[in-house]
Amino acid sequence: MRVLSFVNEENKRFYDIETMKRILGVSRSKVQREIKRNNFSKDLIYKNQYLYSQPTLFSLMERILIEKIEKEFNG
Repeated sequence: MRVLSFVNEENKRFYDIETMKRILGVSRSKVQREIKRNNFSKDLIYKNQYLYSQPTLFSLMERILIEKIEKEFNG
């Protein structure tokens, strides 16, 4: 799996929706819904792509993992 990340001058990493989709293993709409539901802001716009910071990706990983664990135990 190839991960595409962008690094700015302050060495902060940013990810696009497609890369987050591949990392999280969920659909594009799921990633977009979670971003909208949790009010994550677009951190950077580069060449018409919305990029989100690494902490945003980690928060999404945590939420989706918890959701999958709850789904596994409840049903």
